[in-house]
Amino acid sequence: MKKEIPLAITFISGVLLVLALFIPHKPFGNLEEIFNDWYIIVSGFTFLLGIDSLLGYNFGKLKRKEKDAPYALVLILSFFITLTWGIVEIVRTPEHNPFGPTSTFSLYFYNSIFIPLQATMFAILSFFIASAAYRAFRAKEINSALLLVSAVLVMLGRIPLGQSAAPYVITVIFLIFAVYFFAESAGVTEPKIKIAYILVALIFVALIYPLGFVYFRQHIPEFADWIMNVPQMAGKRGIMIGIALGGIAMSIRIILGIERTYMK
Repeated sequence: MKKEIPLAITFISGVLLVLALFIPHKPFGNLEEIFNDWYIIVSGFTFLLGIDSLLGYNFGKLKRKEKDAPYALVLILSFFITLTWGIVEIVRTPEHNPFGPTSTFSLYFYNSIFIPLQATMFAILSFFIASAAYRAFRAKEINSALLLVSAVLVMLGRIPLGQSAAPYVITVIFLIFAVYFFAESAGVTEPKIKIAYILVALIFVALIYPLGFVYFRQHIPEFADWIMNVPQMAGKRGIMIGIALGGIAMSIRIILGIERTYMK
């Protein structure tokens, strides 16, 4: 019964929500609102369980005197300071929300703690992003080369000095491609393929001035917008469709009781 009752509740709730989505009339029309209310109530209890688990885990670190015990102490002290401050605000001004945007507690927390921590986190993340971009944009093959060129063009279209820097960046990119195809032609023995590689390299050299110094100097922002709105959006929509299909498949597995990992 420990497994059958949760599975039955999950099945009935899932089927009723699906019916409420397709039948917007009573008694199914307001089921979504009722389930949302119950979701808020259940999430409140899970929030308390999460706090208990978090504090217990960090208290355990303090008792065992682990290496990161000072961080656990900071977390525990921050939790109880925040809780005490909120209770004091409720007692002093019961008519105001102690966690509202105009309360002294929220303003102090946001301006003195949250903003500096957020700035620090994003400053650290920038180094990880730069490292990931370096690994992803190494032009080892044609796909990574296209990704590198697209990223450079988008960045040029987004920065204020992009239009003035675009001709020189395009020159460097086209010369790299020209050298690449010249180098590839040296290792080819078939005359037709060798000539094709050389022609492609010459085309890249010939396009440096008309594209770099004429077109991209004036239209690099529009071209960057085109990359974001057409090829990038097409890939993004494909990913979102895949995520939606995966979510539907996982929902069906959970409703039918095939997926039971949430019970562990």
